[in-house]
Formats: sequence, C-alpha cells, structure tokens
Amino acid sequence: MSSMEKAYQPKKIEYNYAELKASLLRRFLYKGDSEALQILLNLYKIDESIENIFPSYVSLKSLRKDIEGFLYYKEGKELIAANLSQLIHDDINRFELIMYLEGYRRGMSACKEVNELEILALKYFTVPELYNRKSLFHYDRNLEEIGRFRRWVTCNIHNDVSFTKNYVDQVSWYNRRVLKKKIKHLNTHLDRQIMINYDSKEDHYRESDSHLSTKELYGLSKKLYRFLHRDALKIYHRAYWNGLNDQVLKRYR
Repeated sequence: MSSMEKAYQPKKIEYNYAELKASLLRRFLYKGDSEALQILLNLYKIDESIENIFPSYVSLKSLRKDIEGFLYYKEGKELIAANLSQLIHDDINRFELIMYLEGYRRGMSACKEVNELEILALKYFTVPELYNRKSLFHYDRNLEEIGRFRRWVTCNIHNDVSFTKNYVDQVSWYNRRVLKKKIKHLNTHLDRQIMINYDSKEDHYRESDSHLSTKELYGLSKKLYRFLHRDALKIYHRAYWNGLNDQVLKRYR
C-alpha cells in the first residue's frame, strides 16, 4: 500500500461502552431525549440480546398519600399533592424505566442464577412445555420453592456492594439534578383553590393558604427522595426477576 493510500485510510473510532451508556442515560433522564433512549435500547439488544421488555410503572398514588400525610395540617393538601404528582410524573416514569431496563439486562446476563432457575423449572415443566410457554415464574407466588429462590436472588442484589453504591449514586444524582429543582419552585405550579369562608358574613369565599414554606419544601424533597429510592428499587428487583425467567425460556426457543 502506497503512502498516499495509507493517508486516505479512514480512522477507526473506538467507543467506550460504559461512557456511551452513561451519556445516553443522562440525556434521557435529564433532557427527556427519546432518541437517546432508542439508541440505548438498540445497544442493549445488540450487546445483551434483550427481548420483550415490558416495564411496569409504580403508581404515584402512594406518593400522593405520603404528601397528604406530611401536610396533614395544610389547607388544600390534596390539591398540593395532585399538583406535585402531575409535575414530576414524567420524571419518575423515566427513572423507573431506566431502572427496569438495567435490572432486566442484569437478570438476563446472570448465568449462575439463570442456570439454577432452569433446574427448578425442569422440576415443574417438561421440555416440550418449556418450548411452548410464554411465561415461567414471572408472576408465580404460590410455589414455596420458587418464592425462596426469588428471595435469595433479592438478597444477593442487596448484598452486592458495587450495585448498592451505583444505585444510591444514580438516585442521588437524579434527585439533585431534576427533582430538587422542581420541588424548589413548586409554589409557582400550585393551582389556586377557592374555599367557603365560614368565619365571615361579608366575604363568602376565600383563597386557601397553600403556599409552602422553605421548611415544608425541604421536607417534601426528602420524602420524594425516599419514595424514589424505595420504589425504583422494587422495579429493579421485578425486572431482574423477569430477566432471569425470560433467559431460561429463551434457551428453549
């Protein structure tokens, strides 16, 4: 090859998978970039052969109840809780989706646990039955042996120091960069609520005192962080379990 031909050879671009994934995650979480999510899904499918992902979002009803309980003394607490839930609904769903994808991917690639689950599956199903099944133990809560195995899997996740640190870092980062900012400016998003004024014969109606103090906003921020930490972890566990089950079934397709 001549020197001129060498000069026109295209340079190979090397990508760091971890850095690329982190960048796409943050673009989706922080900016709501749907294209970043699609690229991320493609990367997962290519590298980990993930198929049939069905995320299931945690309802914000429990958060609304927590907020109402925290602001039990506040007028219009129901409306405040509804406004906050509406404000952060998409943000929470995005984070839960990412946690589901990560848990599913990890479950699909956990060879040791997949092998052990396959051994259990063969105790309850024949090989032809496994070929024809669309689900395994995804939603089964009646078999005691499967329940013990699932609890053991969950315990292993909790005992994984690397996962725990990474998970806490992700929740803290998202809370700091996205949710805290919205809580700080929550007062500007609160709807006005008109109430009957029983204490005055002249003014029959008055506006409720729904303005939140700095202390109340801080308390709401802490409560939201705890909610996100708890419920996103539940979604990760569910996704991990689904990934294990899908990988077992994939061996018979």
